[in-house]
Amino acid sequence: MPFIRLLRDFLADRQGNVAIISAFALIPMLVIAGGATDIARHEAYRVQLQDGVDRAVLASASLAQKRTVEQTVNDYLDTLGFVDEVSVEYTSQKTLNSKQVTVTARYPMPTGFLPLIGINTIMVTASATAVERAQNIEISLILDISGSMREGSPTRISRLKPAAKNFIDAILTSESKTYTSVSLVPYAGSVNPGALIMNGLGVTRQHDYSSCIEFTSADYGVGMIPFNQRTQVPHFTLNHQGVTYTGLEWSWCPYEATSIAYLSNDASVLKGRVDSMKMHDGTGTAIAMNWGMLLLEPGAQPLVAQAASAGIVPAQFANRPAPFKDGNTMKFIVLMTDGNVSDQYRPTQYAFPRPCNGGTTCNTRTQTASDAVTRMYAVCNRAKNNGVTVFTIGFDVSNNAAAKTQMSNCASSPSHFYDVSGLDINTAFQSIATAIQKIRLTQ
Repeated sequence: MPFIRLLRDFLADRQGNVAIISAFALIPMLVIAGGATDIARHEAYRVQLQDGVDRAVLASASLAQKRTVEQTVNDYLDTLGFVDEVSVEYTSQKTLNSKQVTVTARYPMPTGFLPLIGINTIMVTASATAVERAQNIEISLILDISGSMREGSPTRISRLKPAAKNFIDAILTSESKTYTSVSLVPYAGSVNPGALIMNGLGVTRQHDYSSCIEFTSADYGVGMIPFNQRTQVPHFTLNHQGVTYTGLEWSWCPYEATSIAYLSNDASVLKGRVDSMKMHDGTGTAIAMNWGMLLLEPGAQPLVAQAASAGIVPAQFANRPAPFKDGNTMKFIVLMTDGNVSDQYRPTQYAFPRPCNGGTTCNTRTQTASDAVTRMYAVCNRAKNNGVTVFTIGFDVSNNAAAKTQMSNCASSPSHFYDVSGLDINTAFQSIATAIQKIRLTQ
C-alpha cells in the first residue's frame, strides 16, 4: 500500500539527525557553560564580600572602636560596588574586658545564564566572628625611696617621680584602666602598708609613729603569712639622725604619706602618691619584693575583698589577685632601685622612738645584706615560677656591681633588667610599659 510504504521510508530516512540532536542539546550545553560562568562570578563576589566582612568584624570587635557596630560595618562594606543590594545582620556582646561581634552579609547575585532553567539569582553569603579580649593585668610597682635618691644633679628622686608618673599614664589608659590594677610599693629600710591595713591584719600596734610589719626569716617567697602573729617594726633611724634635707625623713620605716597604694586604676591618685613620696633611711629591697609579691598572691584575695568593702580598693577589683593559672590574667612586678640591698638593723630598746646618737650606737644588726639578698631571691623565684613577669631597673648603679647582679638575677631574664642612668630612667619605664602591652596582645 502506498501510505504504508511512505511511512516505512520516512522512518528509515536518517538525513538531518545531527542537526536535530544538536538543537535539542544546545540548551543543556548553554546551561552548563553559562552556569559555570555564573558560578565563577558567584565566587568572585563571595571573595569580595567576605573580605569586606572580615575587615569590618575585626574593626567592630576592637575594644578601642568608638563607632557603633552598624556604622563600622557600613564603612567597610561601602567600598563594594554592589553594596546597595547587600543585606547585613550582626550581633555583638560586650563585657568589661571583651567584645564579640558576628556579621553576616548576603547579596542576591543576578545570574546571566541560569535563568534558562529558572534560577534568576544565587545568594552570596559571607559571615565572620571576631573576639577581642583584654587580659586582666595586675602590677606591683616597687620604688626605692632610700636616702641615696637625693644624690645626683638633678637628684635621682627628681628624675624618678616624673618617670614613674609617665609609666602610670602609659599603663592606665582610658581603655586599659578597666582591666588593669596597679599597686604602688615605696620602700626604704622597710615598707609601710598603711595604718588601716596594718590594724586590719591584726598586728598589735606598739607605737603610732609609723606602721611597718616585721617579717620573719621564713616569710619570704612562701605566699601569704599569718600577719596576726607578726610584730610592728620599731620607729628608728640608722643614718639620718640630725640630717636636714628637703624631702628626706629620718626614719627607717616610711611615714603614712609614703605607704602602699593598693590595686588602683586611678592614674591621678597614683601620680599624687608618687608626688607625695619622701625619702627615708635604708634599702630593704627584700621586704619590698615580698610586699609586691604578696599583692599578687591569690591567697591575698580575701584581704583585698575586705579592703574593697572598706573603699580602699575599687569594687571592680574585689576578686583580685587572680589565681596564678588564670588564663585571662597577667601579673607583673616592676622593681626599681638605686643601690644594693642593705643590712637590716633594729634599735636595742624597742620603745625608743629614735637612737641616741645615730648609727649603731643604739642599734643592732638583725640581718646581713647577704641574708637579705637570699630572701629577696626566694621571692623573685616564687614570682617567676608562678608566671609573674619581673622587670627590674638599676638606676645609676653602673659602678655598683652588687646592685646590678642582684637586679639582673631577680629579673625574669637578662632582657628584663634595665641598667640606666640620668634621664634614661624615663626611657626604661616607657620601654617596660610598652613591653607589658605587647605581652598582653600576644597572649
